[in-house]
This record gives sequence, structure tokens and C-alpha cells, in this order.
Amino acid sequence: MENTNTVTATLKYALTSDKKMLLLAKLVQWKKVDEALRILHFTQKRPAKILHKVITSAVANAVHNNKMSPDALVVQTINVWRGPKLKRMRFASRSRAHRYVKYRSFVRVVLHSK
Repeated sequence: MENTNTVTATLKYALTSDKKMLLLAKLVQWKKVDEALRILHFTQKRPAKILHKVITSAVANAVHNNKMSPDALVVQTINVWRGPKLKRMRFASRSRAHRYVKYRSFVRVVLHSK
């Protein structure tokens, strides 16, 4: 059961590993929303753009659905867990094949209003 002053946004099947996403999630947790978005904008990692979109979506949910002020929002928690793996093959010379795995992740952002 969630509080009335919390808002969530969820992204499933993001094409990045959960370990890489978790590094950035720890970076912006418990920061104000505008500060977290600024940090992610200037971070030069690929999951930063994905996490930026999820936090922006959570802010839009707070403003549109619950009529909250975006200035009072804080990133309370960011849950990251592993999604399904995509198993792929890369064909090599002399009739060989090398297997590799693309990892996916699920992200859930919870914003809290003061």
C-alpha cells in the first residue's frame, strides 16, 4: 500500500544490464528531481539517458495525475532488477559461431513529495 504523496513510473525490458543501471540509480537516489535530472543529463553513460526518461515520466505522472508540484519532488527509491536475457550468436570464420548475451533490466522509480 503506497502513500498518497508517492508516485511511480516503471520501465520494462530496457536494453542495458542491471549492473550498469544500478550504478546510476545509486548516484541519483535521495536527490531532488531537478538535481537528479541535471546529474543524469551530464553523465556520459548509456543508461543515464534511459533513467532520465523514466524520472521525467514519473514527474509527468505526478503533475498530471496527482496535481503535485514538480519542485517538491524527491527521488525516493529506484528499484532495478534483471530482466530476461537475449541469447545471440555471432558467426566467425571456419564455420564457427560465438555465443553472446544481451542483458535487459527493469526499472521502477518512486518519487516522494515533501
